[in-house]
Order: sequence, then structure tokens, then C-alpha cells
Amino acid sequence: MKLSEIGMHRFLRIAGVLIILGLLVEIVSLLRVHPLMFVLFTLVGVSLIGAGILVYLASLVFAAGTHHKSDSAS
Repeated sequence: MKLSEIGMHRFLRIAGVLIILGLLVEIVSLLRVHPLMFVLFTLVGVSLIGAGILVYLASLVFAAGTHHKSDSAS
């Protein structure tokens, strides 16, 4: 396994964990009816999911960049 593939797997794992944490925070915030739960839902939950999506997209760019470099070296 190449070093770039290990990096890709690590990025994908981090992205998955961030998205799962965001969903768990959103589920917990829906269990109680309180004004601060809306803040928890929007600020923390949506931010974690957004960060997971950004890490996923960065992993795609990283993988495309390393794949492109290996093709041009041949």
C-alpha cells in the first residue's frame, strides 16, 4: 500500500468520524425541547458535519493530486 493511499484512508476515516459525531449531536439536541438545543443543533452539529464534508472533499483533491503526479512521472 502506498503512502498516499494510507493518507487517503486516514482522511476518509476522519471525515466519517466527524459526520457521525455531527449526526449524534443533532440527535441528542432533538431529544429535549430547549432553546439552547437549537444552538447546539445549528452551531455544533452542522459545523461537525460541514467539517466532515470539507475533509472528505480535501481527501478527494489530495488523492487526485497524488494520482496526477504519479502519472506524469511515468
